[in-house]
Amino acid sequence: MPVFVAQGGRDYQVTMQDFKGWKRGLRRRPNAVFRLYPLLNHLLVAGRGKSSPQEYEKAGHVHGKLIVDVARWIKR
Repeated sequence: MPVFVAQGGRDYQVTMQDFKGWKRGLRRRPNAVFRLYPLLNHLLVAGRGKSSPQEYEKAGHVHGKLIVDVARWIKR
């Protein structure tokens, strides 16, 4: 089964260490895709600086680049 792993670079709940662990764990899976989005937080919303729980209280939208990437991945 294909796997798409998206990681927000500003996510403090699921960290880069976790992302690296997924990459290690699935390294032999040719159908695993890994994408890092440096400006996104845990909710996959763009922002600047260190993310915090207060950021989640603001309205936001999943970043368009991620939506396009997932749509392309699904079409394949």
